[in-house]
Amino acid sequence: MFEFINGHVHSVGRGYVVLLANGVGYKLLASSRCIENCQSLIGSDKTLLMLCHLAVSETSQILFGFENETERTLFRRLILVNGIGPTTAINLLSSLPPDAMMRAILESDVKVLIKMKGVGKKTAERLIVELRDHLDDLFASSSGVSITTDDKPQLNDLVRVLSELGYSKQLADRCAARAISELGDDCDFQNLLRCALQS
Repeated sequence: MFEFINGHVHSVGRGYVVLLANGVGYKLLASSRCIENCQSLIGSDKTLLMLCHLAVSETSQILFGFENETERTLFRRLILVNGIGPTTAINLLSSLPPDAMMRAILESDVKVLIKMKGVGKKTAERLIVELRDHLDDLFASSSGVSITTDDKPQLNDLVRVLSELGYSKQLADRCAARAISELGDDCDFQNLLRCALQS
């Protein structure tokens, strides 16, 4: 129903932003980072375009606001997880930046995930199980790390060796791509492998 709202920041509060657009004040629940970035725009002539998600339940209709597509897409994937509602999802985004959260899920890093407010070991494990195979595309696009191995022999060799060492396919792809990105595909293979293992 709502794709985005473009308006002036009227006010911010604990957990929300009010955007004034065409004489209407829209209250959007948002992550703490998004709200912090809005603080300096209160009373400014500059307009802010905020992406939206409308959550409808039997008792309420709540607008959630996001500063970029990565944050909104991750939010929408989080609410598909059993036991994670929209309010919990926005709180998770306040606890950990999207890239850091996705990396922790993709690498099955429970220790990082349980640092988020309201997340215990069982919830962290559920996030990993239900999202691990559904975040590669989003993580790659947001971090700029390519996980494609087509027509790149060094990358293919790295992925193969990492897989033989016990890395999951997704993790091997990411570590290999990161090593190639940092050192270049003309770098010595042993140095690339060392970099991939360190990452």
